[in-house]
Amino acid sequence: MPEPSGRTALEALYATRESDGLQQFLADLYPHYLPSLRYLGTAGSCPNGGPGILYGPWDWEADWCVTLVRVVEWGSPTTPVPTTLYRLFDKKGSLLYVGISLSPAQRWVHHSEHKDWWPQVARIEFDWLASRVEALRAEAEAIRAERPIHNVQHNSTAA
Repeated sequence: MPEPSGRTALEALYATRESDGLQQFLADLYPHYLPSLRYLGTAGSCPNGGPGILYGPWDWEADWCVTLVRVVEWGSPTTPVPTTLYRLFDKKGSLLYVGISLSPAQRWVHHSEHKDWWPQVARIEFDWLASRVEALRAEAEAIRAERPIHNVQHNSTAA
C-alpha cells in the first residue's frame, strides 16, 4: 500500500480529527482484530497520550490466545516519546536489519524468538531519537539508503 506522499502513517493520524473518522489506509494498515498473544506487545502502544492506534483485549479463546481489537486514541501528542533506531549486523559487518522500538531490549528478545536470522547478529548499534515520528522517518530513510538484508518494508532488494 502506498504511503501518503512525504508523510508517515503516524503523522497522518496526528493530523486526523475524530470527526473525520479513521482514514482508509490507516484502517487497512491496522486491522480491526489481531489474534494471538504474540501481539500483546503492541497493546497500550500510545504512551504519549495519543493520538495513535493501539490494541485492547477483546475476548479470550480456548487455546489461551486473546483477540485484540483496534482502539483509536484521538487527540494530540502531549510529550514526544524517545524511540530507539537500531541496526543489527553480522560478524562480517553486513547490515541485517534496521528497526525502531520504545523498548529495544524487549524487541530484541522478540526477534530472537521469531526470526531465523537472529543467530547471525554479532553487533547492535542504536541511537535514541526524540520522538516516534522522528524514528519512523529515520528508519524508512535508513532502510532505503542502507538496504538491510532482512527488512522488507521500504527495501526493494530484500530477500
